[in-house]
Amino acid sequence: MTTLIQLLKSRTIVFAILLAILPLFAQYIGVFNLTPIQQMIALQVIAAVVAILRVITTQPISEK
Repeated sequence: MTTLIQLLKSRTIVFAILLAILPLFAQYIGVFNLTPIQQMIALQVIAAVVAILRVITTQPISEK
C-alpha cells in the first residue's frame, strides 16, 4: 500500500497538490488577476510541466 510519505516523494503528486491549492489563492485571496490570454498561457505551461514530469518518471510510487 502506498503511504503518504511515498506519495510526497513523487514530483508529479507534489505538483498536483500545488495545482489543487492554486484556485484557493485565485478565488479567495485574489492573487491572480489574469487576462484570458494569460490564463491560456498558464494552462499551456501547466500541461507542459505535467508532460515533462511524466517523461522523467522512472519508477512507480510504490517503489519510492
